[in-house]
Amino acid sequence: MNNKFIQINDNGEGLIEIPRFFIVEPMYFKQGLTSDDSMHLREGIVEKLLRAKRHLPKGWNFKIWDGYRPLSVQEKLHKGLWDLRSNENPSWGEAELKEAVERFVAFPSYDPAKPSPHNTGGAVDLTIVTDDGIELPMGTEFDEFHERSYSDYFLGQDGPDDGSADFEARVHQSNRDLLRELIASEGFAPYKWEWWHFSFGNQDWASHSGNEVAIYGSKEL
Repeated sequence: MNNKFIQINDNGEGLIEIPRFFIVEPMYFKQGLTSDDSMHLREGIVEKLLRAKRHLPKGWNFKIWDGYRPLSVQEKLHKGLWDLRSNENPSWGEAELKEAVERFVAFPSYDPAKPSPHNTGGAVDLTIVTDDGIELPMGTEFDEFHERSYSDYFLGQDGPDDGSADFEARVHQSNRDLLRELIASEGFAPYKWEWWHFSFGNQDWASHSGNEVAIYGSKEL
């Protein structure tokens, strides 16, 4: 998203720890990228997610993998994917690497005028869990940095003659659509490259929704 000309007028809303009304799984703590297993979001984001949760079937819930992200974690994620793509594609130049990496992991920006989305506390990574504790099948794992993770990847996918793969693709796309519809109903902006990522209040949200001003800036800088 092009956030170059979007101004930020932070509304001062605080970060709060994500309540256990949701299933909270701090993925970057589990991966050893941070020693802090708590997760936070802007207070308004939590309120919106609680409203969206009411539209889920009884017993279902949202599983949240990440919210506010300090720049120290952003740097590790960015460098890790940069090194991986560089090793996979030794002929690529910096521009090609930048495009491939930052489609999935934002640059760890120290510019208050262009903060990384998660550093604002206005971006959330999540999925849906059924009443038996099973994640709805979405076709990829969280943070699978591949085109399969594009939100509409399974739209119109063709399967073999027996129809099995076609049916599976429809299930994956239907589940992604359900997640997107529930979250978008509360004003969140989806991210077309990652089915699990949604924003509200930050520059990505402003760009997607046509707002000239973002209400969430960096909570760290």
